[in-house]
Amino acid sequence: MHESARPLVCVRPPGWTHAQAQPFKALMTWVQRAETLGFDGVFVGDRLLSEASRAGEVVYGATMLDAMVTLSAIAAGTEKVLLGPLVLVFPFRHPIQLAKSVASLDVVSGGRVVLGAGIGWSETEFSALGVARAGRGEMFEEGLAVVRRLWEGRPVDHHGKTWSFEGVVVSPSPVQRGGPPVWLASFSPGQALDWSGGSLPTAASRVLDRVGRLADGWVPLIYSASSKRRLDAETLAEAWTQVLAAAARAGRTREDIDFVFSDWCYVLDGPGSERRCREALRGFFNGTWDEALRTYTIGSRSEVLEKIRAHLKGIDRVDAYVLTPLADELEQLDHLAHVASELRPKPVG
Repeated sequence: MHESARPLVCVRPPGWTHAQAQPFKALMTWVQRAETLGFDGVFVGDRLLSEASRAGEVVYGATMLDAMVTLSAIAAGTEKVLLGPLVLVFPFRHPIQLAKSVASLDVVSGGRVVLGAGIGWSETEFSALGVARAGRGEMFEEGLAVVRRLWEGRPVDHHGKTWSFEGVVVSPSPVQRGGPPVWLASFSPGQALDWSGGSLPTAASRVLDRVGRLADGWVPLIYSASSKRRLDAETLAEAWTQVLAAAARAGRTREDIDFVFSDWCYVLDGPGSERRCREALRGFFNGTWDEALRTYTIGSRSEVLEKIRAHLKGIDRVDAYVLTPLADELEQLDHLAHVASELRPKPVG
């Protein structure tokens, strides 16, 4: 848990890349501009293969640079911003390797890491690695417990369902005592998210229980790229209520867990902006313009701000925002900086 002024307002570059496009220099320019504009953090996605799919349908027709390699470069090229993956798929990594990589990144960055973590959803990625999707939640919990113990810098003996080892020490330990805060994700772009009236299925409730028990922050996915819709505000509020109830059952309080609002958005700023947004969407989104408007937050500065606030009407307090522009234009960062100024509380007096 960082003691920075709340709420944090962070950004995530869209980061899409293809075989013909390697946008690393542009990415670093974008990240450094974000730091100059005063954003609190920069996050990157974790895509393994050239596309991500579920049930035989391509959800994202593009990929991203390796998350940990990219974050290492960001750490070296910035001074203040928090940084981390959003989200790193735990079942794809051995917990010893994961603990070492994240601890090293925390050392390199001077203690600026926030670890966004998830269980994964892309069937093609699980299949390619030979990892079973069934039971990935249990694997995640085992892996997270191991990683947190390894961050303490003492010998660890572990005999679990998935991994077994004795006397393992990871060094150096993270700069942050106890390790970086862990933000847990819920839901996926491959789900329909068509729950209405605040009703959540049993499987979703199990995920929310895990968040309440284990997370330092909750960062739910609020849109479905496959079904081309958004999670309604009432259901989001009910899900947060379930997270807090699970936290209370585990002996935790509201101050032990942050609510993190993550969204993909685009600020329209006059003639030509809709065309640029459409062009960006064609790089990864398989849908019409109307479907994009239904899936993402698109509009003028005031409309984007209004839509974000409307989505959060049932949330008691937002501790952090992570805004991902649909295009990597530097102008979008400038627009989002204005949105950020409205999301932060006004000085008193």
